[in-house]
Amino acid sequence: MKRSQELWIRLFPALRSGRLVAAVAGMLVLGVPAAFAQGTSDASTIYRLNPKSNFQRGCFAPCLCPILERAGVRGTFVLTPTGFDGLFNTYAVTDVNWIVASSDSARRVTGSGTYKVGGEVAVQEQLVLDLTIGDDPVERFDSGLQPVGAKFPEISITISIRGQVCFDTVFLVDASPVPRDQIHPYALSPESTYVQGCFAPCSCPLRAPEPIRGTFALVDLGQDPLFAEFAVVNVDWLVGDPSGTPVRGPGTYRVGGEVAVRQQLSLSLRVGDGEPAHFDSGLAEGGGEFPRIDILISVNRQYCFDRVIDLHALPREPPREPF
Repeated sequence: MKRSQELWIRLFPALRSGRLVAAVAGMLVLGVPAAFAQGTSDASTIYRLNPKSNFQRGCFAPCLCPILERAGVRGTFVLTPTGFDGLFNTYAVTDVNWIVASSDSARRVTGSGTYKVGGEVAVQEQLVLDLTIGDDPVERFDSGLQPVGAKFPEISITISIRGQVCFDTVFLVDASPVPRDQIHPYALSPESTYVQGCFAPCSCPLRAPEPIRGTFALVDLGQDPLFAEFAVVNVDWLVGDPSGTPVRGPGTYRVGGEVAVRQQLSLSLRVGDGEPAHFDSGLAEGGGEFPRIDILISVNRQYCFDRVIDLHALPREPPREPF
């Protein structure tokens, strides 16, 4: 604990002076993982897409037209064992949290599905995901049952809507379990609040802010010359009293900048039994005190009816390892 505190003290001058990305890189090299290391529950594993993963949309054989689009994909998902069916180990895939990054846009991909691996003689696998890409309607992507592309727990498999025939949308999902030292646990601070109602220029009741508490984690996704980027995973929040409304869902956080430090938090959250909603801060001022996070996220930029989370969070100590 003392070693990790000393490390943060060494990093803060760089954060305040705007050299944030370099400081985050140093954080990963110098050993902050020892303070942050945390696995998921015994049943679940967080996976991260490797650089080989990609997205394609366009024409495949036997049709004669060029592939219209090819882009990289980055992000995370969660794999949870669900049993053994006699031939295959089966898993639930949840919290798909990807970004399709082309030269001029970045589209969020969310969804869930199933994965199985096993077989009677040859080892085979199948990945089936119901995915939403940006504003597109949900589509089912299926690999079909095929020989394994990597030795489990590594996963390397291609999924598509139409089996890569003529016009299709295709993902190569190449992913690995996230090392424990790259999962950084956080806890919401007591001043965090949730509020919903009407903001200017509309006039309707605005509820009093309610406390929101709970935990989440950041997973390293990499850094460019300006920003460090993290996946937000394991969101486990509660609005109101101890029997209040649960809040769940994945997202991304990035922090950095060329001169002034800026930050952005973007989450796809399900509040209670409602449909998932996109809470986003936009690229906002702040972030100079990272790893502390202080940021305001909302669905509608505080215009007319909206839901707003005033989020304040600090790194937390991981659970003690059993002897």
